[in-house]
Amino acid sequence: MFVEQYDDSGHKIKEHELEFKYSMMLPAFKGVDAVANVEGLCNPRGFVFVDDHQCNPTYKNIYAAGVCIAIPPVEATAVPTGAPKTGYMIESMVTAIVHNIADDLAGKEGTTLATWNAICLADMGDTGAAFVALPQIPPRNVAWFKKGKWVHMAKIAFEKYFIRKMKKGTSEPIYEKYILKMLGIGKLK
Repeated sequence: MFVEQYDDSGHKIKEHELEFKYSMMLPAFKGVDAVANVEGLCNPRGFVFVDDHQCNPTYKNIYAAGVCIAIPPVEATAVPTGAPKTGYMIESMVTAIVHNIADDLAGKEGTTLATWNAICLADMGDTGAAFVALPQIPPRNVAWFKKGKWVHMAKIAFEKYFIRKMKKGTSEPIYEKYILKMLGIGKLK
């Protein structure tokens, strides 16, 4: 794999080849043209601007969540980067959106805020990494990370659990909600 290496000021140091057995490169994400071309809706990369209530500041009837939203970088970097988004963080956003749309339909102003908390089990073959970040975007109150084979096993168990609850039509069983609450992890502020 051929890469360019940059210093902290953004100046290219060198181009070189990295040896690898297995590699994956992700291109820079970009929003879809149909949405990106709407004046005042998106940033230059096509990601939707949202306020604290997941609502677009220009178009108050447009809400957005997940990978399509414009999250400003925590700090400037020489090479542009995007903020990672996890499933739980996106669930938090969607939960806030549902409450705010319900308020909007009832003629009230939406006041519900998502926590943007992150829980992640990342499977990497026969090992993995687990992290909790509360909230996901710094400054954080909690930043926990562990790795090992147990994460791979936990991810397999979680996938089975997740598929089962989706088949049953229960997105958040009461015991799951209370266990996360005991751990200080919630979807709404």
